[in-house]
Amino acid sequence: MPVRKKPPNSENPKGSVFLLFHQVQQKMDIEQKNLFLKYDITPRQFIVLQTIDFQPGSNQNEIVKSINIDRSTLSKIIQKLETKNYISSQHRKVDKRHKEIGITSKGRNMLRRLQQNVKELENSFIREIELDTKKKFLSSLRTYVTNK
Repeated sequence: MPVRKKPPNSENPKGSVFLLFHQVQQKMDIEQKNLFLKYDITPRQFIVLQTIDFQPGSNQNEIVKSINIDRSTLSKIIQKLETKNYISSQHRKVDKRHKEIGITSKGRNMLRRLQQNVKELENSFIREIELDTKKKFLSSLRTYVTNK
């Protein structure tokens, strides 16, 4: 193979943090997709269902604010979860304009099983990071995501 001259100031992409995060994301997406396929649910549906379980009686506006999701996307997810009988909604007694959303027993049973599998998947990802580094890493990621 002939030796090629590198252009001035060229950098090896293998040292890129963006490349590394992209590779991690790709690997996690594949593992996550395989897991969620078993439960016939998408990662976003999982997050919404988890939020409804954690914040019982929430309405769509509260969920939008809580997980920073687009309102129209949330409406579609709510419809899918209702179709699967994972959640139910009813008008609030105090304010009929808003629907109170709750998780059904079928939804909660599925969610608990899936949460356990997600936790195992997360742990297998994080297991490779040293304990003192892990706390700093997770803290740094949270800070990065919440800063504008």
